[in-house]
Amino acid sequence: MGETHAFEMNVNGETIKWEEKSYAQIFRNFWAYFMEKDLQKTIDIIELVGVRTSESEYFIAKNGGKKKNIFVKDNLWVYTHLTPQAMDKVYAKFIKSWEEHYETPKLQTLDDDVQLTEKTEADEKPKLKNIYRKSLAMDLIRMGHDLNHTMRNRNNPKYQVYVMVETPEMIRDMLYILERDRMNKRYNNVNR
Repeated sequence: MGETHAFEMNVNGETIKWEEKSYAQIFRNFWAYFMEKDLQKTIDIIELVGVRTSESEYFIAKNGGKKKNIFVKDNLWVYTHLTPQAMDKVYAKFIKSWEEHYETPKLQTLDDDVQLTEKTEADEKPKLKNIYRKSLAMDLIRMGHDLNHTMRNRNNPKYQVYVMVETPEMIRDMLYILERDRMNKRYNNVNR
C-alpha cells in the first residue's frame, strides 16, 4: 500500500483531519472546505493574506508541464504547484485570518427588517464607483470600504471590475492611494 499524508486543522473549535495519497489532494480538500463554508469570505481572505492566485485553469512550468489550479470562481484560481512547506504556510496564514482578522457579516434580524422599511428609497440605492485596478480595490476593502459586487470587464474579459460603494471617505482614500502609488513609482524610477 502506498504512503499517505495527513493534515489536521482546528477551525472555530472544529477539528478536521484528512489522510490522502498526495499533498495536492489535501490542498484541494482545504479549499473545498472553506469555499463550502463561505465562498465570499474565502475569496476576501485569499486577497487579504496574499495567497497566490491565477486567472488561468493551468499552471504551465518552464519545462512545459501542466498542473491544474483550484477553481474558486469566474477567472480566479488558486495555484496548486506548491511544496508541502509552502502549503503549510498558506494553511497557517489563512486559518489565522479566518478566525481572527475577518468577521463574517452579521445576519439580518427581525429588528433590522423593521429598520429597513423606515429607510427612504435614496438610502436603498447607494452610489457606485467602478474600480478597474485590482490592487486599488483590495486596498480600499482593507481600509473598510464596501465592495458592492464584481463584474467582467467588457473591454477585456479576462479582468474583473470592482464596483465599490461610493462615499466621500472612499473617494478621499482612493485619491490618497493613487497619489501614494504615483509617488512610490516616481521614487523607484529615480533610484534605479
